[in-house]
Formats: sequence, structure tokens, C-alpha cells
Amino acid sequence: MLPASPIIDPRDRAPSSAVPGWTAEYAVPLGGPGHLLLATFEQAAVGIAHLTLDEDWISVNQRFCEITGYSREEILKLNVEDLTHPDDVERSLEFIRRIRSGELPEYRIEKRYIRKDGLVIWVNLTVSIVRSALQEPLYLVAFIEDISERREAQTEVSRTLSLLRATLESTADGILVVDLDGKILSFNQKLADMWGIPSEIFGGGDDQVAINAALEKLTYPDEFVAKVIELYKHPDEASYDVLELKDGRTFERYSQPQRINDVPVGRVWSFRDVTARRQAERQAHELAREQAARAEAENSQRRATLLAEASRVLSASFDYQTTLAALVRLAVPAIADYCALDIVEAEDRFERIGEAHADPTKSALLREVATFPRNALTNHHPLIRVMTTGEPVLEREVTPAFIRLSFAEEGQRKVVDALGPRSLICVPIASSGKPLGALTLVTSDTSGRRFSVADLSLAADLARRAAIVVDHARLFHEAQQATRARDDVLAVVAHDLRNPLNTVSMAVSLMLESTPPERVQERRQVEIVRRAADRMNRMIQDLLDVKRMETGRLAIDAKAESPLGLINDTIDMLRPLASGSTIRLEASIEEGLPNVLADSARIQQVLSNLVGNAVKFTPRNGRISITAEHITGEVRFGVIDTGAGIPAEQLPHIFGRFWQASDTDRRGIGLGLAIAKGIVEAHHGKIWVESHVGLGSTFYFTLPTVAAYSPTI
Repeated sequence: MLPASPIIDPRDRAPSSAVPGWTAEYAVPLGGPGHLLLATFEQAAVGIAHLTLDEDWISVNQRFCEITGYSREEILKLNVEDLTHPDDVERSLEFIRRIRSGELPEYRIEKRYIRKDGLVIWVNLTVSIVRSALQEPLYLVAFIEDISERREAQTEVSRTLSLLRATLESTADGILVVDLDGKILSFNQKLADMWGIPSEIFGGGDDQVAINAALEKLTYPDEFVAKVIELYKHPDEASYDVLELKDGRTFERYSQPQRINDVPVGRVWSFRDVTARRQAERQAHELAREQAARAEAENSQRRATLLAEASRVLSASFDYQTTLAALVRLAVPAIADYCALDIVEAEDRFERIGEAHADPTKSALLREVATFPRNALTNHHPLIRVMTTGEPVLEREVTPAFIRLSFAEEGQRKVVDALGPRSLICVPIASSGKPLGALTLVTSDTSGRRFSVADLSLAADLARRAAIVVDHARLFHEAQQATRARDDVLAVVAHDLRNPLNTVSMAVSLMLESTPPERVQERRQVEIVRRAADRMNRMIQDLLDVKRMETGRLAIDAKAESPLGLINDTIDMLRPLASGSTIRLEASIEEGLPNVLADSARIQQVLSNLVGNAVKFTPRNGRISITAEHITGEVRFGVIDTGAGIPAEQLPHIFGRFWQASDTDRRGIGLGLAIAKGIVEAHHGKIWVESHVGLGSTFYFTLPTVAAYSPTI
């Protein structure tokens, strides 16, 4: 409420010139308390006007002028009705009549003014009557406040609320709006209909009553309540969950916080019946899964068949050029319309190993592409990319731009375009991470097929198999070359070194015979030369034995031999060697052993190699035992030492040719155990080793007994 109008004593009047526009009759005296009122009048934040009882202007303040758009002088020349909107004139006059008659002490209305610029504004108008000390009406005081923005905001709010209500009622979802305490502020009829709950329950505003009604219809009511409680505790969180109803329906429940100035003030719940959609999705999912399973089974079968056939083709020969060409023909038309396989022959040259096209009329075009020089292919070409990066390339869609970027010259692009490529895969054929070549698969416009990631995986499998073939073939050829080179060396050793060595041995023997025993120093030196010659002769013999074993020509003259005799002969021969190293050499032989079928010289060579090997690795004052025992159909021989033992990681290599535990060991060339293995296996026996580091080693080998001899030996 505005303050009550002041009561002015008629005696306190000022000259009419005090304020422009004021008459002498209604002037406020200057210099006294009224002067302060005048200043307040002019500085007020609302428009103020004084009017006679006949509604003639007495005075207006500056704010009144700003609101109406007129100057003070212009307003004083107008009638009150000139400012009022025509539709509001009659209502305003009625209020003036009632206030004059004393029916109302004041009146307050919202009405429209028309500004000087023609703009219609809304004002809040309060009019009071000023009376004398004798309660006689003197003049009117009007206060106006521009409320246009507020009215516009109210209109917008009303429009928004109307739109919101219409939206709520027209939406397919059930909507519920609550405040932070859970009180129901609004809902739509769809909510009541979908839950089958009377709208009066929601209209009552008590959310607990509504929740209780909903719980009766839910399959899992506890989860429903738990989610509500959780969100009430966290008013700024959003939520989504799925509700299962007892009648088989499914609702999706969404919840979003309602905010004003980013502060949560309530929550909006929405419920959507997705029963039909969920059923359709389940059916579609089951159908898609069934189709995918069927397609996967078919693809797996096709893939397995193709890979099995590829493995068969690739394993047919060490001639990898022939097998890889067969692989290309296998890929067309199984997975591609045309295919090519290129191998790197030099840094700047590829060799086309094979190519195939499902359309014979286009084979000539494919061969022409194979003749393109290396510089015809740009760095964007898939073959160059694969050979540079080692990564596969999948071009789902081969576009004219792709062809243009891949080939340097227009003529080459026309040839490729004539092939009608549509989709492309290029995968590396690599060994140890280094590309050896590439397999290129292409579909054409004729078939319209496009490659997928699954096709890329299949192509990569084919390329891996091809890489193994190329790798093995190259290794095989390299091994053949190495074998031939080694055989040449062995031939030189056998023919060019053995004869001079025999001459040395004969000369040394003659020198020993002709040197008197008392010339000890000279005989010792000659003896050293003789032992060196014998060692060299033994090494040459070992090399020749290895060659004979590889060619299957190792001569074995097997006869019935006594195991005891074989061991005793070996001990007699090797005892000086063991004694020289202060190693005790002993035998442990089972009594009554049957004869074995053996070449005595060769078996003594085996025992000599095993004992000699034990002597090398047994420390001084150690012990070496030779054993023999009868097992079913065989006699098992053993050579047991007290040496350092053999590490487990070396055991698989111990019988390898030219293998030695240490690269710095110069006590042999690594053939003794390999020759022993070859001799034992030529006797149809077995040889193996058992060893523990720090406890020594035991080498075993078996020979068949005469009684167990089979004519197949």
C-alpha cells in the first residue's frame, strides 16, 4: 500500500510561481517542510500527478513524464482520457466517480496508457483524494508504475503454462512433477491411465499414496521404492531404469531434476510403455542372432574348407612359385573376382608369381597390369603401402579417386578402370616381420561384392600360410646350398688332406722306430706329433662318418658280441686317458648278459666317444663308471660320470652336429655325440642322457639282443 495522502492546511499556500504549472490555490510553500516534500516529489521512482477534482492537471513529476513519453508542458495541455487506452476509459471514469462520491477512499487498478510514441504500456495506477483539515476534498494524487515487463512476463508464463499443460496431456508418456519433499505438483491423464490408478490419487498431492498404489502392480516393488528413495536423497541426479509389471507390461522410467537458476527445486518423472517395442526388439534380436549364427556357420565352413584346401595346395611342393600360383587360382572365385600375388625380388622390383580372373575375357588386362613398372605405382598404391608399412589394406569401396591416386599415368588408370574394381584387400606375406610379398584380392562391379573385416582376416590367414611356404622353401634351398658346400669341404678334407696326413703319420712312426730310447726328449716331441696326427685323422674320420650317416651309407657289420667283451676292450683302450687325468675308470656289469647284435668296432667307437666326453668334463680325482644290464629284448649300456652336469636348457641340443656347450671349447668339433647317436640308431637302438647340474651325467644307449633280432634289421 502507498502511504496515506497528506492533509494540507489551506493557509499553507505558496505563490503560483513556486513550481511551473502549479496554481496559487494548490501551491506548496517554499522554504518550509513542504520544500522537502517537493524534492521528494521530483525524485520519486514512480510517476506522480496532482489533479483537480475535475481531473485537470495541477502538476506531474519527471518520472510521470518518462513513463508516458510526454514533457511536463505537453501533459498539462492534455486531458486524462488522452493518455488512457480507449478500452480502459470507461472503467477509469467509473472509479473516479466512486472516489469523488466518497464511496472509495482510493482505487488501484492495472490499466493501459498510450505513450506519445504510440506504444501501449501497462501501468499500476493508484489514485487517492487529498482532503483539508475539515475533511473537505481538495485534489487528487495519482501514482503510476510501469508494469509492462511484468505483464509481458505474466503473459509469457501463462502461455508457457498453457503450452506445458497441452504438451503434458498430448504426450504418449506418463508425467509426474514433484517438489523436493515429494509433494505432487502436476501430472497428466496419461499417467493415471497407463498405471490404472484413479487421477484423484495423484491430484491429492501425496506421493506416498500414489507410490503405494503403484507398488501393487509391480513385479519388483522393492527396487522401485529403493530408486525413489535414492533420488530423493540426491536431488541433482538424473536416472533411468526399467520396470516390470505383473501384467507382463514393461515401463521405462526416466527422472530428471527440475532446476531454477541451476538449483534443484523438484523432480520430473516420466513413464513410457515400451512393451510392444521390447517384444519387437526381442523378436528382431532373436531373428538377427539366428541369421548371424547361420551366416557365421556358413562362413566358418567356407573359411575352413578354403583354408584346408589352401594348406593342402601349399604343402604339395617346395617349389613355392608353383604352389603360390595354385593358391591364387584357389582364391578365385571363392573369395575374390580376381587375385594377384607378388614377391619382392629386389628393392625396386616385384615378381608376379600368379594371377587369376573369374572372367577369362579380362585376364589379358590383368596380365597388362602386371607389366607396369615399379615407378608406375604411387605411394598410395596398396601394394606399395603394404610393402612399406607391413600393415594390411582394406578398401571397402574402390573409387575413381583411389585409382587416380594409386597410378602415375592416365593410360595405366584406364587399364585398371577397365577391370571394374569395386572392393580391395591387400595383405603382406611376411617372414619375421619383414614383407616378402603381398596377396591382393579384388571384387568387381560384375559381382557387386564388398569386402569386410572378416574377409580381411581370411586373406591374412591365407597370406600367413603362403609366408610359411615361401620361408620354408627358401630355407630348404639355403639348406641344400649349405649342405652342398659342406659336402664339398668334406670331399676336400677326405681327398686332399688325408693322404698328406697319412704320410706324416708314417714318417712319425719311422722316426719313433729309429730314435734310441735314451733320447727321451726327442722321442717325446715325436710322440706329440704322432698324437696330433692321430687326432687329426680321427677328426677327418668323424667328418666322413657324418657324411655317411646323412647319405645312409654308414657301414654296420653286426655280429653276435658279448657286452662284457665290448666294455672290457673299451676300458683297456681308455684307461691310460683316464689315468692321465687322475680319474678312476670302473665297470659294473650284470652277470649272465645275453649277446647283442653289434659291430664291435663301431660300438667301441660309441663307448670311446661317451667315455672320452666324460673325461673332458669330469674334474680330477673323479669317477667314470660303465654299466650294462639286461632289459626286455635289449641290453642297456650306461656311462656315468661325476662331472658338473648339463643344464636342462642344453639337453635338447646335446646330440646335435657341431654343437658345443661353449663357443670357446676347442677340445673337439662337436661331432662325437652326434656320431654315437647315428651308430646306435643304425643298430636299431636308442641313446639318451640324464643329467643334473652339480651331480654329473649319465649317457644311456641300448642294443638289441641276438635272441630279439628281427630280419627287418
